Amino acid sequence: MSEPLTVDAAHYDLCIVGAGYAGLNAAFVATRYLPASARVLVLDKHDQAGGMWNDAYSYVRLHQSYQQFTVGNIAWSLGRERSYLATRDEVAAHLRYCFEVISKRFDVDARWGWECLGHTEAAGTVVVSARGSDGEVHTFTAERFIDASGFDVESLEPLPLSSRHVRCVAPQGLEDSGLLSSDHGEPVWVIGSGKTAMDTIVALVRANPARRIGMVTGAGTFFFSRDLVNATGLRRWTGGMRYTAIFAGAAKRFDGTNAAQVSAWCRARCGTSPLADPAPTHVLFALLSEAESSTVASGVDEVIRAHLVDVVDEASGPVMLLRNGDRHPIAAGSWVVNCTSHLGVRDVEHVPYVSSAGRVLSINSTSTAFGNTAVSAYFLSHLFLLDKLVDTQLYELDHYGLLRNAPEAALAVWSTLIMYNFSLVFERLPMKVFKDNELDLDRWYPIVRQLAGQLQFMHSHKRDRQHHRHALDTFSKHANVRCGPLARSAPPQRAYARQPQTSPSSPS
Repeated sequence: MSEPLTVDAAHYDLCIVGAGYAGLNAAFVATRYLPASARVLVLDKHDQAGGMWNDAYSYVRLHQSYQQFTVGNIAWSLGRERSYLATRDEVAAHLRYCFEVISKRFDVDARWGWECLGHTEAAGTVVVSARGSDGEVHTFTAERFIDASGFDVESLEPLPLSSRHVRCVAPQGLEDSGLLSSDHGEPVWVIGSGKTAMDTIVALVRANPARRIGMVTGAGTFFFSRDLVNATGLRRWTGGMRYTAIFAGAAKRFDGTNAAQVSAWCRARCGTSPLADPAPTHVLFALLSEAESSTVASGVDEVIRAHLVDVVDEASGPVMLLRNGDRHPIAAGSWVVNCTSHLGVRDVEHVPYVSSAGRVLSINSTSTAFGNTAVSAYFLSHLFLLDKLVDTQLYELDHYGLLRNAPEAALAVWSTLIMYNFSLVFERLPMKVFKDNELDLDRWYPIVRQLAGQLQFMHSHKRDRQHHRHALDTFSKHANVRCGPLARSAPPQRAYARQPQTSPSSPS
């Protein structure tokens, strides 16, 4: 039986799905093109702006300078030192403030607690269907539509393990579990080696340095060293390494087949990890300080370089079953914290980042152009609202195809994709667009160093573009990962059903 449908008589100039980091940046860009009289519909499943930061675990902090985590050029009012790592609540508050600023620039109709069900594009408009917090389904019409759900990050859940003698918890439940108190001493096993795992271990060690901690890391992850990328003091002027320089260096070295060598170059030049032997093969586009890396390395008592499948009860006690066939006993009463990837492999239908008619923009994981969803939203929205996106031959990448077929190639492929697409965007957008982009992590450095990097890019980007395109084409062919120009066939209309979460045996 079909759900009752209410047709909303209101017509909007723009509809945006999502008021998180990506959606707010898309909305900020819209304020640059739409008049003050424009009507903008915002649909979001949360009760307020902020996206995933509404649901983040309590001890998470930014891993970069807070001033470069914003919406467009909206400044923070925090007033802390440049190197300060903002807390969850501070980030969420800033994103809500950004929404307030945007709401003053045109007429925003924000529908909180609403779920977008899909859209159709016909007769010069977009018809959007959505379910309200009361369960009633409505349809709206809009001139343009931006799906800014991005990677659609969901909170991790405790792993569904078989054992009845271990306790499972997700990072969001860590505080309520008591594990962050100094008098809580049961053994803890952290499953995963990414940023969430690092945050969790640092929090556990600081709460109780005597607690026994183990890690199940999969292939292992390395990070960009914050001490190098966000160099402080005199090194901001004379040392360090700009984020863009890392991408450019990796892209220059990538030929489509040598991703392992590119990762090894990056790991040696600017990487850090508490895992040493063997060296991690996966890179995470996140920052970790040498002090945090040392805290994790010294605070962990046992590291298992494998993937967890399950924990079962045997006569001798709980036993971890690993994907490689090994079995590893653990103490009864241990806690198991699920820090596996928020962005693990899913089975998701391909959605083009722009429709053939140019009225629908989608910031998503199946046709991503810049990786970072806020950066994608910022630049693609400019092209979209200037009616230049359809004709700009950006390369798209299937994020989940990359994770499924060639996860070790992430650094090389992402770096090359970013440099290639940025070269095209640079030629098509006004300079003011780049001046207003406070998301640029190179702004950590003094203006003279930023300008030097910009001049180098302007001098070489056209010449480098052919190399980047050849590398991406070669990689796509050999790895069987979709990475190339957006298909020109008519796109499927988007449906928004949630996909199943990854299982415990997914890469940790």
